[in-house]
Amino acid sequence: MSDADLDVFFASKQIDGAFDLTKPDDMDKLFTEIILELLITPDISEDDYSVKYDRKALESWYAMECIRLGIEDLLKKGKVQVKDISYLA
Repeated sequence: MSDADLDVFFASKQIDGAFDLTKPDDMDKLFTEIILELLITPDISEDDYSVKYDRKALESWYAMECIRLGIEDLLKKGKVQVKDISYLA
């Protein structure tokens, strides 16, 4: 993310230079939201310049952080897990 993108993100969360994080995990929780923003940005390639993210690695890291911080994994929200397909027989 560019500095301008980070400024917009922090402004949308009403965070400025005087913002005080009271819990150590607060910044980590905010960072997980930034990861979601990175996952939806397109890869950029122009001539020899390229910006790409390892999306699988970001998704894995995000899932681990959600478990560690006790927050909902928004990437898995709404996914249906099939545990038994016997109803199809």
